[in-house]
Amino acid sequence: MNDLHGENLDLADKLKDFVKSKGATLVGIAPVERFSRAPEGHRPKDFLPAATSVVSIGLRINKSAILQLPRTMREYKINYDVVNLKLNTLAWKTTHFLEDLAYEAMAIPASSPYDAKRNFGDMSHKHVAVAAGLGMFGLNNLVLTPNYGPYVRFVTVITNARLKPDEPLDNEVCLKEKCLKCVKDCPVKALDNPVYNAFEGWSIDKEKCHKYIHAVSGGDVCGLCIKACPVTRR
Repeated sequence: MNDLHGENLDLADKLKDFVKSKGATLVGIAPVERFSRAPEGHRPKDFLPAATSVVSIGLRINKSAILQLPRTMREYKINYDVVNLKLNTLAWKTTHFLEDLAYEAMAIPASSPYDAKRNFGDMSHKHVAVAAGLGMFGLNNLVLTPNYGPYVRFVTVITNARLKPDEPLDNEVCLKEKCLKCVKDCPVKALDNPVYNAFEGWSIDKEKCHKYIHAVSGGDVCGLCIKACPVTRR
């Protein structure tokens, strides 16, 4: 069934049911128009010229391994790698689901490979998740989801299927100045003096963050800003 705008209402629901049946925690959809302010070369149509919809897929990460950081850095790293592998698998299955219906679909890698020199992915999974209504940015520059806080990682699928989009959230999730734990607990002060924007995020000191991650875990993970966040742990 299509509405007046040509959006396939049934397909959006079927796609969400399919992805969740394969293990996804969250699934949201955004139209490509919501990415008009993304950096040039990092917009959906830069990868799939006929793109009309962008699908965000979220998967919960293990909370216990993060809450015991930094002692459990290796355990968190395993968790991080497994979740990225599962996200890529979910995205791959989603592309096949859509291609089997004669649509084009392309997955953006959950993590590596990416532009390591600029510490920049092809598209920002966090911005896609916010645009698809799955969460909002917190002061830690992570996506905070209403039910799982920052304990979710995301992957992105671009498609030319005209899917019914989800609305962005309208209730902020971050506690902001009532909390500030992520700002205080960052060991290299990469989050100092944040300029809050729940929909667009902001520039943190990536160089400080990146250098610290290399120093403590060989360039893989840190997780202390996730640990600090009290959302869903209140």
